Amino acid sequence: MKYAVISDIHGNVFALKKTLELLSQENVSKIICLGDAIGIGTRSEECVQLLKQYEDKLIYVRGNHEDRCIFGVPDYIHNGQHKMTEEDLRQESWIKEHLSKESIDFISKLPQETSITLEGIKIAVTHYPSDENMEYREFNLFPSIPELIEYFKKYDADIYLYGHTHTPKANLSQEGKWYINPGTLGTTDFGDYGTYGIITIDGQNISYVQKAFYYDLKAALDDFEIMNPPRKDHMRDKFFGYKR
Repeated sequence: MKYAVISDIHGNVFALKKTLELLSQENVSKIICLGDAIGIGTRSEECVQLLKQYEDKLIYVRGNHEDRCIFGVPDYIHNGQHKMTEEDLRQESWIKEHLSKESIDFISKLPQETSITLEGIKIAVTHYPSDENMEYREFNLFPSIPELIEYFKKYDADIYLYGHTHTPKANLSQEGKWYINPGTLGTTDFGDYGTYGIITIDGQNISYVQKAFYYDLKAALDDFEIMNPPRKDHMRDKFFGYKR
């Protein structure tokens, strides 16, 4: 059976709608969302509500942006290297103000991480691997297999799923363990396309295919003018490739 892995939608309902259209053609049994469906983009509310329509097949864990909405914004982010500014705080407040109580209640009930079993295969699901104190480990764009083994040492699984870095990466260890990051569905940091992944499980055989797709990026860019969020120029340029 096929299982979709998506992550880091970041309020981009235009990319999410396109992905869900593609997944309907893939006939996936589950959609595994690795968090950060909200934040950065313009349509966090619409993304949460759209995901809720798939609750019967949805596995969804919180990301750091869901955490900011629920628990408040930390003073420092990115391994303590960036102090949140007044502009940052205005952006985070705008995101929360544009979420309904229903959506906030929904994401408040999500786990930070979970473990599932599909067809006898154990899968660890998290936005990013955490330590014993549930604190995210050091941000690493291109972790090696030894680093991934260390990051996920507290988990016991056959497949380890994580996002957060916006960089698609799939590794298979010598022990037959998969470490999969599907990249970013919504922010298109590194190109004018989004990414997701498809896991296929057939008995004890596991395969993974990384997918890339194009969507109406112009509509997503134009929506920054329509919605007019704080720091719209920065968010549009940095995370949506406006200057490309």
